[in-house]
Amino acid sequence: MALPPLALAVARPTLAALLPLGLLAAVAPWLPLGPIAATLLALGVVALALVGGVALAPSAALPARVALPAALAGVALVALALRLPPVASGLAGALGLLTVAVLVGGAIGARMESPGHLAAVALVSAAVDLWSVTSPSGPTHRIVQSPALLRVLTLSVAIPPHREPRPAIGFGDAVFVALYLAAAARFSLPRARMGAALWLGIVGAGGLAIALERAVPALPTIGLMVLATQPLARDVPPADRRATALAVGLLAASVARALTR
Repeated sequence: MALPPLALAVARPTLAALLPLGLLAAVAPWLPLGPIAATLLALGVVALALVGGVALAPSAALPARVALPAALAGVALVALALRLPPVASGLAGALGLLTVAVLVGGAIGARMESPGHLAAVALVSAAVDLWSVTSPSGPTHRIVQSPALLRVLTLSVAIPPHREPRPAIGFGDAVFVALYLAAAARFSLPRARMGAALWLGIVGAGGLAIALERAVPALPTIGLMVLATQPLARDVPPADRRATALAVGLLAASVARALTR
């Protein structure tokens, strides 16, 4: 018997998000990988779960009567994850965070007025994320220093040969993945290309973090891949070019600050 539309709308993104994470946790002890290869595999899997789950979620902004209960359910899943065994905790927490991220990022992306606004989104989010990670007073820096916040506000994944999930992708990154995919649906941008760009942006940040042996924010590489692969995102409306130029300056200042620390 076919699933009703609402059940299908919930089941598809849920399976897309949980299947890769659960499969990796199941086979992790039997994967003979070195530390770098294991970390890259885990990052690729959690990025696939994030992008796949968000891509299959409803792309239009949901009415408040649906969005509010869904957000509360997501928060409840994150709270429940704190009381579950490690593997189940990682899966429940990831699903809860993705639910809230889809609602927040999707609502913003679905209401954008022009695909060219993605340029400003990419630039400003990159600048803020760079400051947040590298500044001692930045939110991300503080979250990383707090195991409790790190567990609640990050998507976790098993890193072979261990099954216990470890924090991998921040909630803010998930929100912007949802925003970009919702904007792609709104403006009929190639969604497969957008999904690939987001996946590469996440994995690219992880690769840089391994190579540099330091924390690397994901939103700069995510934004770079979106702008590189989506020509319409670079077509800034004339009325918004001054604001976009200011966003370029803000990013340049953030990069200069990070390099001189």
